[in-house]
Amino acid sequence: MLQSTMQDVRYTFRQWRRAPGFALTVVAVLALGLGANIAVFTLLNGILLRPLPYSHPDRIVSVELGGPMPYYNLTYANMLQLRDAVGPRMKIGAVLNGESSFASVVGPGGRYQVTYGGVTTGLFEMLGVQPVLGRGFRKEENDPGQNHVLLIGDDVWRNVFNADPNVIGKSLAIRHEPYTIIGVLPKGFFFWDADKMGVWSPAEITPGARSAMSGKDSIGGSLYARLPDDMTAAQLAADLSRTQAVIAKEVTGDQLPTSIKVTGYQNSLIEDARKPLWLLYAVVLGIWMLACLNVTSLMLARAVSQTREHAVRAALGATRRRLLQQTVIEGLLLSIMGAAVGMLLGQSAIKLLWRQIERKLPLTQTIHVDWRVILCLVGLTLLTALIGGLFPAFRAMRHDVRESLNGVTTTASASANRTREVLVVAQLALTLVFLVGAGLFLRTIHALRQVPLGFTQQNVLTGGIILNGSERNFDEAESASAAGSVVTTSYLPLLERLRAIPGVRVAALSSVLPLRSEMQVTIITSLDHKDVPYDQQPKGDGRIASPGLVDALGIPMVRGRFFTEDDTATSPTVAVVNKAFADKYLPGQDPVGHILSMGKGKFADIRIVGVIADTRQLNVIDATRPEIYFCLAQTEPGTPLYGIATAFIQVAIRAGVPADALRAQFDKVLHEVAPDATTTDVKTIHQAVEDSFGSQTLIARLLETFAGLALMIASVGLYGLLSFAVAQRTREIGIRMALGAQQSTILGLVLRRAVVLVAIGLTLGGTLAWFAARFAGSYIYGVQAHDALTFAAVTVILAASAFIAAWLPARRAAAVDPILALRSE
Repeated sequence: MLQSTMQDVRYTFRQWRRAPGFALTVVAVLALGLGANIAVFTLLNGILLRPLPYSHPDRIVSVELGGPMPYYNLTYANMLQLRDAVGPRMKIGAVLNGESSFASVVGPGGRYQVTYGGVTTGLFEMLGVQPVLGRGFRKEENDPGQNHVLLIGDDVWRNVFNADPNVIGKSLAIRHEPYTIIGVLPKGFFFWDADKMGVWSPAEITPGARSAMSGKDSIGGSLYARLPDDMTAAQLAADLSRTQAVIAKEVTGDQLPTSIKVTGYQNSLIEDARKPLWLLYAVVLGIWMLACLNVTSLMLARAVSQTREHAVRAALGATRRRLLQQTVIEGLLLSIMGAAVGMLLGQSAIKLLWRQIERKLPLTQTIHVDWRVILCLVGLTLLTALIGGLFPAFRAMRHDVRESLNGVTTTASASANRTREVLVVAQLALTLVFLVGAGLFLRTIHALRQVPLGFTQQNVLTGGIILNGSERNFDEAESASAAGSVVTTSYLPLLERLRAIPGVRVAALSSVLPLRSEMQVTIITSLDHKDVPYDQQPKGDGRIASPGLVDALGIPMVRGRFFTEDDTATSPTVAVVNKAFADKYLPGQDPVGHILSMGKGKFADIRIVGVIADTRQLNVIDATRPEIYFCLAQTEPGTPLYGIATAFIQVAIRAGVPADALRAQFDKVLHEVAPDATTTDVKTIHQAVEDSFGSQTLIARLLETFAGLALMIASVGLYGLLSFAVAQRTREIGIRMALGAQQSTILGLVLRRAVVLVAIGLTLGGTLAWFAARFAGSYIYGVQAHDALTFAAVTVILAASAFIAAWLPARRAAAVDPILALRSE
């Protein structure tokens, strides 16, 4: 058996040396089909299939307040009551508000930006994760004065500390506050913000925060839990909702939501990517099917062309099993070579698109080749070999040996030709489906780019700024005693320096910029001191902004004015709202002059001085929500929004030169004003708009690429079919021309058959695309699923490509020399 196998391998390579074009074509087609599959499956495996790096990650859930008021976070006291209702069998952990942000850290390996998470000490026990060096948190380390200890991620350990094994006990400054490193977490661990290096410390939880359900003593956050073994997520949600309803009735002052939503933690991370990735994998499976159809067609043609050779070998004593084995081995070798090249192409494609993948998809740090990817490749390779080798081999074995030796065209040959025509029709049909899908997504991207955004995209540079100062307290009373203000010591000097850069027209700061949602805060106010039910009080997304923001972004004013340099810490407190806020809470009225109230002191009487036009916020599709802008210069220690200003700010610079040219000068000025500052995601506003399209842009580009592959494969299949048909009918064509047939007649003879095949393929493909388009409804925007223009355009493209693929063999047939054709026979 082994000897015969090696003989067949050597025979196959001899055949390829005599006809290298066949082997190269098959390997190229398979590489494209398998490469696309491996590329997308690598993404799908890393994001959807690979479990998170925790113990039994399927049991970890996110616990949130439900109901009509989703802007609430659970308070720590509320979390404790929910845990006590279930009992000790449910372990919980939380990331607390005001204790988590970005930070810049410095160590022997240099300066790096990290995410800093203030957590409850039970978080890592709940996740089932233990440090590989040092120890975990102790329960008492959530107490005030006990929380300056730190767990660092493996990437922080390796990059900041150069993988120092003696890192335990060393100090690391987080926003100028020293923390003692007590442990290093396992390699590959991530939580909360999966895309950045992370450090974690116990959040400071005061005695008041342990009992306060609301008010200034309370502290909110995001709650996570491990499901008890005998409970599902739905059962836990029902139990917690019953408890929450009782808690809400007992709380006075605030109206708490009465329901609880429980979601699998991994599902909450990947929900937006799940459907797009499965859609892409369905597409690449179709590409693989196209490749298999094409290769089957080529192998079938090769088997038919070797009919006489097989007949001679059979006459000399070769069994059908022996002939079949040789064909299968050839198919297997071709599949293995195609898989090897495909793996290289697939991984190269991921590297080429990595920047887009990182910006559009979650959990990208888990994307790499593992045993699942290898198993998928092996399975597809074997299946390809079976489809591409066995079927043509069985068809070829149906030839009669005596007729083949006598050179008679058998019904088996005619049947093989019909089979190849069916395969070509199937390729054309599938290709049209892919082209329609790509067309719909390209129309979607075009429609998204035409949505009025409410601001300009030309020459505007944006970026986030983290000052890394020690002031990060969100509490109004405590921050009132803070020495100085980051507004006067850092932000205002930074604005002056930025405005002095040559080429800068306007520079402004804001806690939130359009389509950059790093910091979202919901503000609840009263309007004109009216006493209304809590759920009817005006609410809006709170923003802090400096004068010049509307000029930097080109946002029109609807009424009144925006902030000016005359709005200072000593002048009356003012605010600007957007049109959505005015339409919702002051319909038919002039909002200018109305009073907003937030707590006591300066923010008890905030006069609305202007209304700006609506802008797109989180994305370009969703309707604009109410917004309230507060003046940066009036945001001082002791005001409710000062903690936001100390945590994070964003800059918008409008220039008279290309915005990208200002990046270096922006960084230089920032670090001259605040040497410890960190920038985040510096990019033009146009890039922010493109990023806001999410996975749709990536899908559109990949579908465009895959549709191009399908078009190329289908065209090669039609070309190969007609070329083989011409080669088979060379003697017939020679006789026709010797009897007086014109070149145009021969040309029409070949093209007529091609037209019939293309027409059938387009009809079948159009029908399939019509039904398949219904499933694309949730992925497209601004275009109908059965858009006539898209269907017509891609049909014309496919028909034109098919015509070119058919014209070349037809021309060759028309150029046959009858004397040479007859002599060769």
